[in-house]
Amino acid sequence: MPRSDGKRAAARAIAARAEAAGWTSWQTAVTITAEIGCGLLQAHRLARGWTLDDARRRLLAVGARVTVQQLSGWENGKSRPGDENLDRLCRVYATRPDRLGYGHDYTPSHEAAVEPLAELPPSRPDPEAMTVDTSRPPASLAALRAGTTALLTGSVSETTLDQLERRATEHGHEYQILPPADLLVGSVTDFQAVKGLLAARQPADIRVRLCRIAAQLAGTTGIALVALGEHREARSWYHLGQLLAEETGDRALRAWLLAREAVIPLYFGAPAAALALAERARLVAGSAVCATAAWAPALEARALARMGRAREAQDALKLAQTAFARLSAADTSDTAYGYTERQLVWHSGSMWTTLGDTRRAQAALHQARDMYAPTEYLDRALIAMDEAQSLVAVGEVSVACRAAESLLLGLPREHLTGIVVSRAREVLAAIPGRAAGSAPVRELHELVSSVPALTADAAPEAVAGP
Repeated sequence: MPRSDGKRAAARAIAARAEAAGWTSWQTAVTITAEIGCGLLQAHRLARGWTLDDARRRLLAVGARVTVQQLSGWENGKSRPGDENLDRLCRVYATRPDRLGYGHDYTPSHEAAVEPLAELPPSRPDPEAMTVDTSRPPASLAALRAGTTALLTGSVSETTLDQLERRATEHGHEYQILPPADLLVGSVTDFQAVKGLLAARQPADIRVRLCRIAAQLAGTTGIALVALGEHREARSWYHLGQLLAEETGDRALRAWLLAREAVIPLYFGAPAAALALAERARLVAGSAVCATAAWAPALEARALARMGRAREAQDALKLAQTAFARLSAADTSDTAYGYTERQLVWHSGSMWTTLGDTRRAQAALHQARDMYAPTEYLDRALIAMDEAQSLVAVGEVSVACRAAESLLLGLPREHLTGIVVSRAREVLAAIPGRAAGSAPVRELHELVSSVPALTADAAPEAVAGP
C-alpha cells in the first residue's frame, strides 16, 4: 500500500480529475478507495485534501472531542466511532454511515431514487430561490428527475442496460490503449453501478443481463490489475466474475474468465498452474464454437513450452489453430472478448521463443507486431520482450538488451507496469552467466531495478476488493 505522502499525492490527482469531470464527492471517494486501496472514511478525507488534524478540527466544530490518534484508528479499522461520533462524521463529510464504511444501505433502488417531498421545489417558487447553478444542479432537481425516470422505466430501463453493456465492451477494448490505472477506475466505477442494480429485486431476464455485464466488468478489472502486477487481487476478481457468469449459464463467458486467470501464473512463474487453468477453460468451453476454444489451447501451448514439454506444446498449438479456423468473423475481430489472428500469431511466436526455435519465433513475432497499432501498448510491449528473449537464444545478448531497454524507456510511464517489468526480468534471467557482466546487461538490469521507483506514482499498489 502506498505511504502516506504517496496516498495524498495520488488522492490530489484523483480529486483534480474529479473536479474537472464534475464528479460528486461520493464518486471521488469511491475512486480513491479503488485506486489507492484505503477505506471509505479515509477516502472522504483525502478527497477534500484534509490532513488528520484538519478533520479533527472540523469534528471539534460539530461537538466531537477526538484526537488525531483516534481518528487515525477509525480510518485504519483499529477501532470504530460510537453512534454520536459517527453522526458527527456524517455531518462533517455530508454523507451517510454506509458511505463511510459503517453498515449497509438496504433501501430498494426504486425508493432510493426518490427524495422526500419536502426536498422538492415548491409549486409556486420564489424566483430568487430557483436560481440554478448550471455547473451543479440542485439536489432537489436531480431527485425529481431520478424519481420521474424510475416511474417511466420500472426496475432497469432497456436504455440503461444497453449503455452498461456498451461500457463493458468498451472497457474490454480499452485494455490495449488506456493506462491500466484508468481502466481500473472505469471498470470499478461501472461495476459499482451494476452492483447497485443487482442489489434490488429484478426480473429474471434483467438479472441475467446484469450478471453478464458484472462478470465482464470483473474481467476487465482483473485485466487492469494483472497489467499493474496486482495478480493476487486480480485472481479474486476473476473468481468473482466466474460466480457471476454461473448465474447466466454462459459457458463461453466462464471459459473466457478462466483463460484470463491462466495468464497470471503464465507470466508470474507458475506454468503448471497456468496449464491447469487453461485446460479447465477449454473443458468449460466444451464443444461450443467460441473464442476461448482457440485461446485456451494456445495458452496450454505456451505453458507446456515453459515446462519443457515441447511435443505436447506443439500439439496444443495445432489444436488452437484448428479451433481458430472454426471461429466466426465476429469472434476473430473482437479484441475485447474474442480471439484475433494477431493474438494467435503472437502466441505461437511466444511458444517458439520458449522452445528455442528462433527462426519460427522471430518470423511469427515480427508478423504479430506489424498487426498491432503503435498505440496498442500492452501486447506490443510483451511481443517486444519475446523478441528480445529470442535474440538472447541466438547469442545476440547486446542487441536483446538494447531492444528491451529501448522499449522500457519508450513506453509512456503509465504503461510501464508490472507485467511488462516481469517479462523484462525474464529476459535478464535467460542471459547466460558468461555475458552477465557486459555493459548492456548491467545497464538493462539497472533500468529494470529502477522501474518500480519510476512508476510508483503512476499505478496503485493495492486496490479494494469486490
